[in-house]
Amino acid sequence: MKKRNYWKWAFWGLVLVILGCGLFLYGRVTAPASVPTESSAPAKTDNSFEINLNREQVNALSSNYLDRFLKGNNIKYRFVVGKQYATVIGTTKFLGAKVQFAMNFIPERQSNGNVLLKAKGLSIGRLNLPIKYVMGYIKKQYKLPNWVYVNQNRRTILLDLNKYSKHHSLHYSAEKIDIKNGEFRFLISIPKNGGF
Repeated sequence: MKKRNYWKWAFWGLVLVILGCGLFLYGRVTAPASVPTESSAPAKTDNSFEINLNREQVNALSSNYLDRFLKGNNIKYRFVVGKQYATVIGTTKFLGAKVQFAMNFIPERQSNGNVLLKAKGLSIGRLNLPIKYVMGYIKKQYKLPNWVYVNQNRRTILLDLNKYSKHHSLHYSAEKIDIKNGEFRFLISIPKNGGF
């Protein structure tokens, strides 16, 4: 009668467990990030008006919003619109040390009135860290508004103005984003029923 080799079965069982865990983790890592569903931008009506902003006004609004949003938070960051890029300035930890970074984005208006920031470069002293690493750090460690979505795999940040509008009595939609000429136009709509 053949004697069963239990070590052999234990080995193959362990291999199957490791493969199963590896496939599960791979599936989780490569799964697409949760992105809000597409909704259409509101049409221009009698209950809406346009507002034109220049670079300085956008920066003043951003600074004011982040100062209030990050009040009492230890990790601070800034969002600044320059002549070529929109830049997120903050700090990240690398090998236990805090390092300041500046990540450049090109903003694009989407058809539904939201704004998509596409990463174009990263300045972090003399270090050469991957953009995906820093964006992953931002996503995990930074306090972000619930209408801002970071996708480190695509190297984008979505500013979901449609979601932002749901918590306010007005609806905001980007109409024009021209960073080179410093022209930013937004459509502000007042709902007829007083809510969304």
